[in-house]
Amino acid sequence: MMKNFVPRLFVLILVSFLLTGCLTSEFKEYRFRINADGSGSGSIKFVNLVSEEDDGKDVSFSDFDELVNNYLQGDTFENDNPLKSVTSKILFEENGVLCGKVEFTFANYQENGFFKYEGNSCAPVMYYLGDLGETFIESDGEHYAGDADIPIIIWAPDTKEFYFKTNVKDDMTDAHNLLELYNLWKLTQD
Repeated sequence: MMKNFVPRLFVLILVSFLLTGCLTSEFKEYRFRINADGSGSGSIKFVNLVSEEDDGKDVSFSDFDELVNNYLQGDTFENDNPLKSVTSKILFEENGVLCGKVEFTFANYQENGFFKYEGNSCAPVMYYLGDLGETFIESDGEHYAGDADIPIIIWAPDTKEFYFKTNVKDDMTDAHNLLELYNLWKLTQD
């Protein structure tokens, strides 16, 4: 029985590398802390990492391989976000789904989506969501101006810590949970 399993697994993995899917998450949670000099730190938590089907085919193996080799152990996130200096990257299980978290520092909050009119100490701190391509869910901000032409979250002028959550993928019908592959991979890491 085991003799047949190994060749089938090898063929399945080989076929999965030939197919390309889409690695995504259901939600993202963003946290930032801005220092007095404008530098800061932050994290992005990817909640429910999944693989989307490619032309109706499950390509979870190749997407999980991409997640581990290109994002967790590679530098794809760093290349996509050159203004962030990554301090840690982890994968973990939470509430029955696979999550990932990237922590980073940055030199200037204005180069990371935030803006504030510097000439006025009473001006609020704002974050522009338009470049994310994600749907706003919640934040600890005072106001979300998402119905306007410019989707922004607004915080009080003296705010130093910021949180917001977005929806990345609404329709999960073609998504395959990567938790089982993560658990198998984790066994090989110990």
